[in-house]
Amino acid sequence: MYCPMSSSSPWSLSTLPAVLSALEAVAAAGPVDTTVVHASGAALFSLAGRAVLEVTGRDRIRFLHAMLSNDVAAMDRAGVGHGLRASLNDLKGRLVADVHLYLVDQDKKTGSILALLEDEAEAPLVQMLDKYVIAEKVYFERTAHEVLAVVGPRASEALAAAGATLPEAGEHAHCLATLGGAQVRIARQDLGGGDDLLIFVLPEGVEAVRQALAALPCPGPEVLEALRIEAALPRPGGDVTTMHIVLEGGLKDRSVSFTKGCYIGQEVICRIDSMGTPARLLVQMAGGDEAPMPGTDLFADGKNVGYVTSSVFSARRGGPVFLGYLKKRANPVGGAVQVGEPDGPEAAIVAHV
Repeated sequence: MYCPMSSSSPWSLSTLPAVLSALEAVAAAGPVDTTVVHASGAALFSLAGRAVLEVTGRDRIRFLHAMLSNDVAAMDRAGVGHGLRASLNDLKGRLVADVHLYLVDQDKKTGSILALLEDEAEAPLVQMLDKYVIAEKVYFERTAHEVLAVVGPRASEALAAAGATLPEAGEHAHCLATLGGAQVRIARQDLGGGDDLLIFVLPEGVEAVRQALAALPCPGPEVLEALRIEAALPRPGGDVTTMHIVLEGGLKDRSVSFTKGCYIGQEVICRIDSMGTPARLLVQMAGGDEAPMPGTDLFADGKNVGYVTSSVFSARRGGPVFLGYLKKRANPVGGAVQVGEPDGPEAAIVAHV
């Protein structure tokens, strides 16, 4: 097993503890096979460790638009059933929280938005936003929703067969539906399976939903993490943390608008984007004989050029696949790095995340 960096390293300290624990678990799990998802067409997972917030108040759209990196006003113009991904950043452009927003009700006074994020990111998000509330009417309240996910190339087909209404095509499209007699909200979100949908359901409806989808396999959480890593999707709180700006961590095209007005951290983010490629980037790599633990150092020409953030031994790919940061001079796709030590096993740089 490759030796990771110290638990007191800047990256380790910047991660969300529960996310880091999940990343370490999948790296140490041995071969993880995602074939079950692709072969069956769809599988049912529980998205543990997520928080769902309800955002209300007459100023919610204007306030979130001014705070977050993406165009919340455009989401409002698109109407109910639309959503987007955005980040809350600090003044230096570093990530505070990554959040998925779903427009539920447009009524000026009584309407609402649902926000999905990592559980441990809830407090930093709400605490920072509260500091900027002056006279605005905007409120954040955690809901009791649990989040399930149907993941795989035929996920839509599986939900339709169970009697659910499906949202329109497009990332973050969502709609109300009935599943197993329980009222749910179904939303599209890429989790690495090719046609993936989230199910927001209150606790009393979870068993009914599971029964309605009883024909689907229910793999463990390590399979969902493996799908994500194979698809080169970054997980906030681990792959992108409070020491990274979104441009470094593969979130530029996922959560940033360069045409909206000002937001926290915009000056830094836009300046770095105008200069070209950031000094380091999150990349996907493959190679070696075992999955490196998160925090493992990466080398090129004998010099330390980065570190691993997520990894899995992919049975479907036949070897380790992992994400990690590499300095600009060492991260061209098609290049290679050594894992764990200057003369360690070689891994190829497959893609920029």
